[in-house]
Amino acid sequence: MDENMNDNLLLIDDMLQPPIGVDVGIKLKPIQKQFMQSYIAHKDEMPVEKWLIMEMKANLPEKPDMEIAAISSEIISTIKTSEEKKASLEKAIANGRSKESWFASEAKNATSFMSAQEASTYLKSLDKALNNANESLYSTISTQAGVINLNPHLDGFIAEQYHAQTFNLNAEATGSQYRAKVLQPDGTGYTKNSVDVVIMDDNGKVVKRYQSKYCKDAEATAKAFDNGDYRGQQKLVPEDQSAEIQKKNTTVLEAPDGTTSNPLTKQTAKELQKEAQSGNWNDLNWNNYRAKDLALGIGKQAGQAALLGASIGVGFDVAQKVWSKEEINGEEIVETALSSGADFGVKAAAAGALKVGAEKGIISVIPKGTPAGTIANIAFVAVENAKVIGKMATGELTVKEGMDKMEQVTVSTVAGISTSVKGAALGATIGTVCGPIGTAVGGFIGGTVGYMAGSKIGETIAKSVQKIRENTREVLKSISGAILSGVGNFCSGVTSFCSLFGW
Repeated sequence: MDENMNDNLLLIDDMLQPPIGVDVGIKLKPIQKQFMQSYIAHKDEMPVEKWLIMEMKANLPEKPDMEIAAISSEIISTIKTSEEKKASLEKAIANGRSKESWFASEAKNATSFMSAQEASTYLKSLDKALNNANESLYSTISTQAGVINLNPHLDGFIAEQYHAQTFNLNAEATGSQYRAKVLQPDGTGYTKNSVDVVIMDDNGKVVKRYQSKYCKDAEATAKAFDNGDYRGQQKLVPEDQSAEIQKKNTTVLEAPDGTTSNPLTKQTAKELQKEAQSGNWNDLNWNNYRAKDLALGIGKQAGQAALLGASIGVGFDVAQKVWSKEEINGEEIVETALSSGADFGVKAAAAGALKVGAEKGIISVIPKGTPAGTIANIAFVAVENAKVIGKMATGELTVKEGMDKMEQVTVSTVAGISTSVKGAALGATIGTVCGPIGTAVGGFIGGTVGYMAGSKIGETIAKSVQKIRENTREVLKSISGAILSGVGNFCSGVTSFCSLFGW
């Protein structure tokens, strides 16, 4: 590892120093132990919902019964939502979908938490934009007889429509007034120097004009512009040719408000042409639609968050120091719950203990009054990640497979938050759960649950975290710059995503 990379990783360590140290862990330990042993003792005689209210009241006697009931209910409903989202994502992936496309569908569903009018207007406009995109694309790749156009330059026409339609999709998502339109011939054919694509404001006034050239290489594209008079038009070229073309050009359409189309390479344009001519054209729909790469960006950022947490693992280190010599009555019950997946009560106990610790001021980084749902999500991610690490330790999962699972846990949890939290609280919730606080506190909870399942399991998880840390830091060598910027950008990126949907 080179010196610069070492410095970068040290910087990451500094940025994510554990907000929960051994001293805090020792104070939280008896509360965690009490919750888990109480759950084990009562799990066969009362439902988790009833038990949690009883235990929360015993630990927070100063709080009114209604508040205790509300806290308990929020913990239970949050864990249920997270469980459902995780199962939904796993099913989608098993059926061949990507986590990004699944998240896009969830984002659409999340608009149900807007007002009825806002949700209706948004979904109708986006649906209309998608339908227009499909119709325009089909009209571009089809002849008037309704068969696929086999013109070898079809990729150029597809490129024009691709830019126009991705611009319009992004404009719909951001609420931009501008729209792009491909100018079609009026029956006399395309004329020399005619404008290919325009951007118009909501009054129909043209604000920008583009001439699109998608030739075989940069030299041919540059020459094509030399063969006409395109004054007043911006030169739209393939993304992979732009740098080699000396004259001023652009790879995207761009409105005065900053709305853009998505860039397109010559190779991708040719692939779209072949796809169209083969008759296997893939509609723009919720499974591959990523306005402003929102869903894809969330997936990538969630992956970075998981990678960061695994590369540092500070919370697990604290848990090892606090719990390494501790025994829990009923360890085999916790172990069975974790291995079988029937661990709802374990998660509820972990969340309840953490909430009590916050309300008692033991964990200063989680203030009193922090929503119980936020704390429940930290606990959910922590327990799920501990289970994944355990499977990586036994060889049931490779490091890559384990990291993929951790990414899925984060993505599904963010989706659950998006459907449960309203307004400005959404960004704060995701920031707490997925940021430094959630990463460190979650590591401690995950390590704690591991030791509660048995000292051998706890030690195995602790040792595996060290190995995972080494492996993920090797990955960080190639993306350290992106990760470092991602630490600051993850939550703001999620907030920006949410704002586009009006949350």
